[in-house]
Amino acid sequence: MIAVGYLLFGFYFRQAALPVKMNSPEFTLLDIHGQTVTENDYDGKVRLTSFIFTRCPDICPATTINMVALQNELQKQGTFGDEVEFVSITFDPDNDTPEVLKQYAERLGIDQSGWSLLRGEEEKVKELAAQYNLSIVRLDDGLFAHSITSLLLIDGQQRVRAIYRMGEDMENEQILKDIDTLLKEQQKDL
Repeated sequence: MIAVGYLLFGFYFRQAALPVKMNSPEFTLLDIHGQTVTENDYDGKVRLTSFIFTRCPDICPATTINMVALQNELQKQGTFGDEVEFVSITFDPDNDTPEVLKQYAERLGIDQSGWSLLRGEEEKVKELAAQYNLSIVRLDDGLFAHSITSLLLIDGQQRVRAIYRMGEDMENEQILKDIDTLLKEQQKDL
């Protein structure tokens, strides 16, 4: 009887697989060193992707600060940069030059050994975001309004598995659990 109880407990409380929300679209962008980066560069790795702009007054820096906290935890676990990578894609390339992105990374504590800051033409990035069902609109003052649910967890097979709120409302503990779920899933597939 006790063995049945343990089996039922394990069945109901094991980590559930994350559903596939959509396939992650193809892209070709540039990193801050001018190197071409495509989605294929992340094959086999879990990827947390955000769409940002460095002049953002609130949501983007709060998101990046939360992602840095996640980065630090994943570094302690030994998975950051090896099994898990972060990607931040700017949709403001006129302002977010490679130099501006480098300064942003330094100021906020981004470890570029496992975190890519990418850029491309504004319309191209907006089209990429739209393929993820995200909205980006340039405002009259030159700043942007964008979807606040635009933090994407993508598995090593280029499939979006979770979408999170950005900013101060980020649920870092849940994101870490979901990353762990995908890492365990990938180990089973090996």
